[in-house]
Amino acid sequence: MTKTTRLLGEPDPAARRQVMAVLVTLVVVMSVGRAIQWYTERDVVTGSRGPFPAALGTEAPIAPSRVAHHPQRPAALVHGLFIDPTGSGVRALNYRTGKEYWRYERHDEGADDPAVEASADTVVAWFGDGTLVGIDLRTGNVRWRADSAPDGFQQVHVGAGRVVAQSPGGVTAFSERSGAELWQLKPPRSCGDPTPWTVVDLPQHLTAVELGCASPDDQDGVVVGVDNRTGTQLWKRGVRQELHRADDHTLVAVAPHTSGERGEKDRVQVLDVDRKGATVRTAFTSGSWSPDDAGDGVIVSSANPGAPESGDATVLTGYDTRVGKRVWERRVLAGCSFGTAKLADGRVYVVQNATIPGGNTGRVLDADLLVLDGRSGRLLHTLRLPDLTVPRDVDLPDLSVHRVSDGVVDLGWPEADDVLTVT
Repeated sequence: MTKTTRLLGEPDPAARRQVMAVLVTLVVVMSVGRAIQWYTERDVVTGSRGPFPAALGTEAPIAPSRVAHHPQRPAALVHGLFIDPTGSGVRALNYRTGKEYWRYERHDEGADDPAVEASADTVVAWFGDGTLVGIDLRTGNVRWRADSAPDGFQQVHVGAGRVVAQSPGGVTAFSERSGAELWQLKPPRSCGDPTPWTVVDLPQHLTAVELGCASPDDQDGVVVGVDNRTGTQLWKRGVRQELHRADDHTLVAVAPHTSGERGEKDRVQVLDVDRKGATVRTAFTSGSWSPDDAGDGVIVSSANPGAPESGDATVLTGYDTRVGKRVWERRVLAGCSFGTAKLADGRVYVVQNATIPGGNTGRVLDADLLVLDGRSGRLLHTLRLPDLTVPRDVDLPDLSVHRVSDGVVDLGWPEADDVLTVT
């Protein structure tokens, strides 16, 4: 057999094959590692399952009669879907069946406890790492992602085809359909440490953005009128928390305090609003102003005139924003208090809660849901709610109305996840 002579310095074929085998093994291991990392960190998008659930009604229920319990308070109720944030994403549940309609989850870092808002078309989830994700409500598919500095986007509003979100140093608006950045709003120089409180969409491409500003009691702010197509600032006005939309051309706000004295009465202002500015239509003073909701030209306020600091509301008052005057007043039955009220379709929905006796160790609450006419305060309907056990970690036992939408009234406690839905 002829022996092949290897020149000095020429690599050994066997050793070269060993080196190549090691390199191939390393490449395979790295590829598998990257594939595993991609698999474990990829977004989970299930897509929709079954037909799209229709809404339970086209308006707020006139005479609600059915009560159901849900262990998790939804971020929104849209059409027939509960929009429910999860530990690292968001899911949509069929209200009628409780079954999951679609789910979106992030498995990478920074995907903890998202804040969620929704319109009739889009669900938007904000994550702590500064990521915004827009999801198609009907299909559950991801439409877009937008990224910013961590701890931005702490407040999110979806409406008028825009997603308006807090961002470092101001407010940023994105397209609801594409996620493209449309404009940024820088707060007035007089507003230090700005925080969005409320965003209100109005006709003529006008959006009112209420910003909280640094102040001794953290209640002072400014409302900025913005052209929601371009972000151009049209006007601004100083206010105190909080702003309410009474109708397409009316906002209700409290004027900034001027005396600096503790206990100064609030000067409630009813504002005519358009692209030219916000001007006072009428005003009145109140020593216990605590607005619950506004709409259809009415604003509803709850208070306890005898004990303003107690937290128990004993009087519900309706104000006509056309003239800025009180038009009706309703007092609770003896031994009861009101929870937070909501307005929808010209009606007021409020829970009248019986005081829990000291010896009631089971914390069982007796309560009625009242439906009132928004213009007159006249009682239209009463629904006796089933006996309710107040969760142990809830300090204020009064049941409140969270929202009224798509034929459903949501009830719950501010400090608890449990929710009752009434249809």
